Amino acid sequence: MIYITGDTHGAFDIHKINPDEFIPGRSLTEKDYVIICGDFGCIWDGGTNDAFWLKWLASLKWNVLFIDGNHENFDVLNAYPVVDFHDGKAHRIRHNIYHLMRGEVFQLDGKSFFAFGGGYSHDYQCRVEKKSWWQDEMPTQIEVDRAHDNLKKVNYKVDYVLSHDIFKSHPLSKKFEIDMKHYDNKYLNIQNVLESLRKQLNYSCWFNGHYHVDQIHYIEDKPCITLFDKVLFLDELASEMKTFSQK
Repeated sequence: MIYITGDTHGAFDIHKINPDEFIPGRSLTEKDYVIICGDFGCIWDGGTNDAFWLKWLASLKWNVLFIDGNHENFDVLNAYPVVDFHDGKAHRIRHNIYHLMRGEVFQLDGKSFFAFGGGYSHDYQCRVEKKSWWQDEMPTQIEVDRAHDNLKKVNYKVDYVLSHDIFKSHPLSKKFEIDMKHYDNKYLNIQNVLESLRKQLNYSCWFNGHYHVDQIHYIEDKPCITLFDKVLFLDELASEMKTFSQK
């Protein structure tokens, strides 16, 4: 079984996947997955706080998968070993915790997932580079090329897309104006990258986080579900979609 949710932000919002609150988590097994759409937050300072939450997550019987958001410590995250994981590449954090790397396609429970994390920090002015903010929140051409290489192998057809930020034509993309002047030239506007990929992809549903709302938006008759508090059960997607407000 696969469940998908939005940002956990470490201690702040991880309660939603705590089995005390997340009732299905009490019966999930090593064959099941909970996917977090960025801003994982449990890899932040590489210290005792991280160690506490990673130990707790490692004690769970199921697998925790996440894509990166904008509030991640990319220096620490990228130091973890890269492994083959369900036909894609991932950082192995613990035996049941994996970071799904950008541009990779994964096969889980007979379904294909295209992962492309990253997002824009509108609050970068209040943060310190390499301490609480990283330019690596934005993608590079190398990551985009990797995405195309992997998508070509599946003829640009996947069941689901996982992102943190959202493509340019989505209404939520207008919430924050992206200023690329404080990034080095190698970094690309994440929303433009996702928009270009969207136009080439054949997918059933897109999932994203970042905007701290639970809602559904349709573009060209395809649903994009933005997640925050909800933990969505993928096997019951059709009925789950009816519970979201539509924008």
